[in-house]
Amino acid sequence: MKWSHVAKHWHAFVPNILTEWPDLDSDEVEATEGELGPFLDHLCEVTGMSREDARDEVSEWLEGTDPADAVMDETRDNERIIASARSMHPGEDAYSDDAEFGDDDSKDGRDDN
Repeated sequence: MKWSHVAKHWHAFVPNILTEWPDLDSDEVEATEGELGPFLDHLCEVTGMSREDARDEVSEWLEGTDPADAVMDETRDNERIIASARSMHPGEDAYSDDAEFGDDDSKDGRDDN
């Protein structure tokens, strides 16, 4: 994931950020409004790490904890849907029907092959 995506959806990512770095002040994190520089400044101030180390940690966090092959594993779909709820805007439904985005040749959104 890119930081621009995090910045665009900042308020949705703040809880994940506070989970990753629980010593950060939530008001200070919110106040950065998704700007990387001020966020890194706050991270460095609170944790005492260098800016380079902070940038490395943020880069690792952006990559995620699961390798791509695990994320794409169909047997983990429900787990990923449930986990996605943490990053959703209040009022969105993690279980909403996405069948309309299925195969256009199929009547019910399923591939009949």
